[in-house]
Amino acid sequence: MNDPARLDALALAGDLPGVLLDARRLAASAPGLHGRRRAGQGEAFWQYRDHRAEDGARLVDWRRSARGDRYFVREREREAAQTAWIWMDPDVGFNWTSDVARTTKLRRAQTIALALATLLNRGGERVGMLGRAPRTGPRAVDRIAHDFLTPQKDADAPARSCVIFFSDFYAPVETWRARLSAAADAGASGALVMVADPAEEDFPFRGRTLFLEPGRRSETLIGRPENVRELYAERLETHRRAIRQAGANFGFPALLHRTDHGAAPALALLIALVSERFA
Repeated sequence: MNDPARLDALALAGDLPGVLLDARRLAASAPGLHGRRRAGQGEAFWQYRDHRAEDGARLVDWRRSARGDRYFVREREREAAQTAWIWMDPDVGFNWTSDVARTTKLRRAQTIALALATLLNRGGERVGMLGRAPRTGPRAVDRIAHDFLTPQKDADAPARSCVIFFSDFYAPVETWRARLSAAADAGASGALVMVADPAEEDFPFRGRTLFLEPGRRSETLIGRPENVRELYAERLETHRRAIRQAGANFGFPALLHRTDHGAAPALALLIALVSERFA
């Protein structure tokens, strides 16, 4: 691990308890996600339901039906757990905030991801970082949090899987088209969680301003950035529109979240997208 990556990992390691606490609080306030508690092939009893004509006599639970004047069918819970895979943008620019009093894009993405993992794990599903072992059981979310300490690389999506990409999506559109196309070719679908800092959205700069690219030596000096605000907004919207279109084409609907807004609405929408994928 190179020195900047090592320092980032050490900083995150010290902050893990806070990220986990934020994620558990967020999950506690989220709408329910019922996981795999659906009728299907399995051994565990789930519920009784009324007998239907198409069920035939073979499916009648005669012991339960003998207690009244209705016929019942004993349904079993589907046991095949599904897996949600998380991809977290490793670019150094994702671990950035315009205000030290506000969370970075990376930490907010990790909080939402761990809250989702908490809910999925509670529903009996597996969760994992893409390219690593899936996690399950009571320590699953803690293990995923520790997986964050190692920067993530691109990895092939498992066949017919659910993959959630967390990023600011500032990489070229061609990069994302190739990444999503490869995932779709494997039968994967999922969601894109676009996390943005308010300064990136509003471009509030005025007067002579030096812009530094995080983690790199590239810099740009603009004498009057307020004069290019409209052009900046137009280019950002064009780029976002292309990312959203690529996501829609390959089965990865996108949602946008600002770090100066509460995370609960973004998590609720993400839950809805993942639940639809798991249905």
